[in-house]
Amino acid sequence: MVIVATGCDAAPTSAVEAPTTPTAPVAAAAPATPPAKAVRPDLSVCPKVKRDNEEGLLERTAPLPVPAAFAPMVASDMNHFAVTTLAGHTGCVDVRWMEAVEGMALSKDQRFLSFGWSGYEAFGHIVVDRADGANAFETGDVPVWSRTGKRFAAIDVSESGFGGLNGFGVWEAGSAGITQLVIHTDGLPPGDWRMGAWSGDSCVNLSLVPSERIPSDANALARTPRDPWFASADRTWKPQAGTCPKA
Repeated sequence: MVIVATGCDAAPTSAVEAPTTPTAPVAAAAPATPPAKAVRPDLSVCPKVKRDNEEGLLERTAPLPVPAAFAPMVASDMNHFAVTTLAGHTGCVDVRWMEAVEGMALSKDQRFLSFGWSGYEAFGHIVVDRADGANAFETGDVPVWSRTGKRFAAIDVSESGFGGLNGFGVWEAGSAGITQLVIHTDGLPPGDWRMGAWSGDSCVNLSLVPSERIPSDANALARTPRDPWFASADRTWKPQAGTCPKA
C-alpha cells in the first residue's frame, strides 16, 4: 500500500554545496550521477492541502525535523517533505499523518532517500526515488536490496495491522523509476518476520518465528530458532516455506 503522494516539479533555485550524508541501507542501483551542486528544495511548489484533524488524532504542532546533513536537499512544513531531485527540481512527499521520522538515509549514488516514520496507530518506511520526480514508495520496514541494486523487497506483518505495507512487497529500480512488482497481503502466517539475503535478483530469503513460538521474554527472541522462507520470481513472489535455490 502506498500512503504517500508525490508532488510537483519546480525550476532549480539557488545552489548549495552537496552535503556529506550518511549512506542508506540500500545498494546503489542503476547509475544516476548526482549534480555537483545540491539545489535547495522549494516548499512553495507543494500542493496546498489541509491537515484535517477533525478526529483529534494528530498531535504534531510543528514541521517534522530534518537532520542537518539533509537540510540542503530536504525541507519540511506541516504537510510535506520537499525533496530536491537529481535534476534539480522539487518533489513533494505527503507527511500529514506522520508524527515522527527516524533513520533518514541516502544511497551511495544519492538517488534513493529513505526514512522510517510513525504516527497514531501507524508506522512505516518510505523510499523516495530522486531520479523520478521524488516518487515515494511505502515499504513498511527497511527494505533489503539485491546485490546488483536492481530489486528490493520488504515485509511488514503484524497482528495490529498498523504497518504501512501490511504484507510482503517487491520493487524493481530501473533507469526510468521504481516499479512495484507485487504486494502479497493475504495468507501470511502471523509471527516475527524478517528479511534475509537475496540470491541473485530473482529470489530472496525470509525467516519467521510463528506467533505460537514467540517467547514471552522479548530478549529471548534473538535466540529462538527461525523457520526459513523464501520468495521467488518464478513463483509469483509468493512467500513460502524453504530457501532460495543456490544461484
